[in-house]
Formats: sequence, C-alpha cells, structure tokens
Amino acid sequence: MATGFQDSSLIVRDLIQKSKLISEGPPARYRLLTTRSNLDENGSVRKWTFGQQDNNMQNKIILMVGETGTGKTTLINAMVNYILGVKFTDEVWFEITEEGGDNQMSDQSKTKTTEITVYEVFVQDKPICLTIIDTPGYGDTRGTDMDKQIAENLYKLFQNDTGVKEIDAVCLVVKASENRLTDRQQYIFDAVLSLFGKDIENNIVVFATHSDGMPPINALNAIKKAGIPCRKDDENEPEHFLFNNRQTEKRSPKYNRALQTAWELTEDSLNVFFASLNEQNRKSLEQTESVLTESKRLEACINNLQNRIDFVECKRKELAQIQKALEENREKIKRNENFTFTVTKYYKEKVPIENASWWDRKATTCSVCEENCHEYGCWLAPTAKFCEVIGNDHCTSCTHKCHYTKHVKESKKYVTRSKETTMTYNKFKKQYESNDTSASGIKFDSTSFENVTKDIASNKKQEEEMTSIEKRLKEELMKTEKDKAELVEEAYNTIMELSEIALKPDSAFIVQALDFLIPRAEETGRDIIVQKLRELRKIPSESQERVNAAMGYARAGFSKLKNAFYW
Repeated sequence: MATGFQDSSLIVRDLIQKSKLISEGPPARYRLLTTRSNLDENGSVRKWTFGQQDNNMQNKIILMVGETGTGKTTLINAMVNYILGVKFTDEVWFEITEEGGDNQMSDQSKTKTTEITVYEVFVQDKPICLTIIDTPGYGDTRGTDMDKQIAENLYKLFQNDTGVKEIDAVCLVVKASENRLTDRQQYIFDAVLSLFGKDIENNIVVFATHSDGMPPINALNAIKKAGIPCRKDDENEPEHFLFNNRQTEKRSPKYNRALQTAWELTEDSLNVFFASLNEQNRKSLEQTESVLTESKRLEACINNLQNRIDFVECKRKELAQIQKALEENREKIKRNENFTFTVTKYYKEKVPIENASWWDRKATTCSVCEENCHEYGCWLAPTAKFCEVIGNDHCTSCTHKCHYTKHVKESKKYVTRSKETTMTYNKFKKQYESNDTSASGIKFDSTSFENVTKDIASNKKQEEEMTSIEKRLKEELMKTEKDKAELVEEAYNTIMELSEIALKPDSAFIVQALDFLIPRAEETGRDIIVQKLRELRKIPSESQERVNAAMGYARAGFSKLKNAFYW
C-alpha cells in the first residue's frame, strides 16, 4: 500500500512540506517543524508554534494532565491532527511532541524533563486554533521532587506576562480500563487541581484513553471514588470523552477496518469535545492566581512558624541550663565566689543555600527579624519587593511584618546554630553589668543585675523566682509565645481564605496544613479558631483516602514542608 502521498489533499501535501519524515508507514509519520521559544530564562516553560497566528481565529486553550504511560502524548498528537484536518484515508500522521512517545517509555523518560511545553497550532482557513499545555513526566520514576518542579513551572506559566491567562478545559487523562487511581495518579491530580480556583470546576473533563468505544465504567467509578471535581453530564456522570490510541500502528488489510474504527472513535469524541468549548465557558485564571498566591503565603507562613517554634524550644533549653547552673551554685553566689558553668547557646546565622533544587536556591529573608520569610520555592520574583509574601509593601510572614526594604532575596538563609559556651560567673555578671548580650542572647540593664545580687546576698525570695535574669528570660519567652499565637491566627486567616476560593479545599496540602495548625491553635487556647479548623478538617472518607494516597506517594506530602508538618 502506498503511503498516501499521491492521494493526499492539498492541505496534507502542504503539511508534509512543513514537516520532517519520521517513518515511511503506512501511516507515514511526520514531525511538524515548529518555531520554538522560552517564556523564561531557564527554559522551564517553553512554547512550540506551528503556523502563523491569526487573531481572527478562536483559540482553544487546553491543559493536559496525566500519569506517564496513559497515552497522553498520542492524544496530544491526535488533537493536533484533528485541528490540521487529517483523515484516516490520508495515511499520514503528524506529531508535534518530542522524540519518543507512549510506545517508547524508556526513551521518553530519558529525553523528557520537567519543562512545561505549550504547543500552538495555527492552520489557515480553519475556524479555530489550538493551544495545548503539556505537563510531561508528571508522576514518573524520578520522584516527587521532579513533580514539585512541574507544579512550580505551571505556576510560572500562569504568572508570566506572555503566559496563559485563560483556559477552556483541564483534561484529566486516564486509561478507560482503570478500576482505581493509583497513589501516583491521586497525587498528580491533587497537586495540579490544587492550583485552581473553584470557578474552574465546570471546565474539568475526563479523557479516557485506550478505549474500545464502550462506557468506561471502571475509570468513571475511580474518578468518582477519588472525589475528583469535574463537570457532570446529563446523567450526573463525570463528563468524559473516549479515545483509542492506535493511530500510529502499522496498517494492513487484515486490521484496517479496526484501525479505521479506532480513528473515527477519536475523531467523533474530538468533534463533541471542541463543540463543548464555547466562549461563555472560558475561564480567567484570575482566581487561580489568587489561590496560587495564598498557597505560597500559607506555605511560607507555616515554615516561618515552625522555625520560630523551634527557636522558642531552643531558648527554653537555654533557660533551663541557666536555672540549673544558678541553683547548683546558689551558696557560691551568696558568698560572692566565682565559678564556671556551661551553657548551650543558640543563635541565628545566615548561611549559603547549598545542595538545593533550582527553585529553592534563593530565599527572601528579613534582616530585622532575622527570619526566613519565604524559604522554599522563592524563585519567581526578581527582588524581595515582588516576592509572593510581600503584600501592601510589608511582609506577611516575618514577626514584625517589616517593610520590604528590610528584606533581601539572595542565595542565603537563616539557620539556628548551637554552641557550648563555658564561662565564669564573674564574666557572666560582667556581661550584664556592661549591658551586653547574655549567654541567652537577651540584653539586661545593670540595675536589674544589681537587684538580683542584692536579693541573693540577703537570701530573700529564694523560694520564688531564682533571679531577675530568669524572669527576663521568661518574659522574652512569653513574648515569643505570643508572637507564635499571632502567627497561628494569621495562618488560620490564610487557610480559611484559601478554602473559600480553592477548587480543592481538601487537597493534601491544605489537609496537612490543618493537621499542623490545629494542635498549635490548641496550645494558644483560642477555642474558636480550633473549632473552625476542625470543621474545615472534616472531609468525606473518600477524600481522606485520596489524601492518604497522595501523601503515601509523596511520602511526606509536599517535600519541603515535611519537617513542619511532622514536627
């Protein structure tokens, strides 16, 4: 059988001239010659364009999400061939994707990285053009660190001035025979859908691949059981479209009838799918951008809270050591004798960020509070002023909510260090007399210390507080605890606002944030906050199963928050 070149329409002939032959076929496979560009300097979001843009065309913008191996690559090319107007009888197949594909998984895993690829297809004399946002490699064997980078790249695409600001459909790709979503699929859908606002739910549809044309009951039940939000059809079932993935299989008279039926199944589904994409259903990503911003701030807030809690605990240890040293040497203090004691001193130090993924190589820090205001995923903003945690020119994360001018974005962050310090009581006393910084890092005036020595010398109040030094330490700790309580309330406000606008208020990220915040809110004694957080935490059992599955795959959920959530 000929490759069909002689019988191809003029459009197909023209397409062949703008392509590179991959294999003879039939069907003859060609790779479309595209113009390629990057939307960012790192090349993490790239755009491949075929044809010339025409502003008179109706552009349909589609996001494809699916686990590696579901047939997503073939489906993307099928949509492209549909827009190009290729028919089964043309005996050609055009590809816009990279080398490899669904039938070459080993090669694909080597060549594909975590870049978000935006495919644009413009064809003259066609009523619509097509923009497909592909998330290659999601859920592949390289682990959740790569998956995290893909989510960050989607965030970058939505934020970029030349990126995507509207969307027609979010297509969840699953195999028609799938009777349950794997933990990895749960994680993928949870991670991506968590990026969107509630107004996008009616734009989410299911693409069932490797279909035989019959109802994909197993796949639909799996989607429903997992509680995946999506558009519903007239029978209240998840809106779904059927696709067969055999377009590139070698043709022969023995199987041509079956292969043509498979081709027509995909063509019919795409007819219905594109007909459903009317302009009224297109959604702006404005609310989605708000979800992304609030998620970033919540993540930063929880990380900051965790660091401050840790520092409070360190100061408690330091106080306990000072108390013990003074208690053990009470008689020597009374006799005004010198003695030595050891204290583990805790302090903050700014250090270079090392061995981090590219999206974690910089942090926004406050020079006044000496805190990491945005430690993880702080890659987008060029300077601290434009960091996601800055609102109304002030930080939403650090203790004193300092002005952005007190912040710096660089490849350094604050860490808590410890150092055992052995010192004499006379040196310890001299520090306070000179109004210097104590072993605990807190300043006291000389009058306070004189009062302490007088109290000790006269043997008064021995059963009360040990010294004014201890009292001042405790006051500082109480202040830190108060700051912690205020930060818990801020995190509460953020998570409540996020739950109002997020498509998935029961995402693994929000559930883990709730599990972290509830006991901290209990510690502050703010019962109303605790009650509302617990009400938000009440989710259906099927949602809990999905959250557990996503967390099981990710091991600790969003990897950079694992220490905070499991503190």
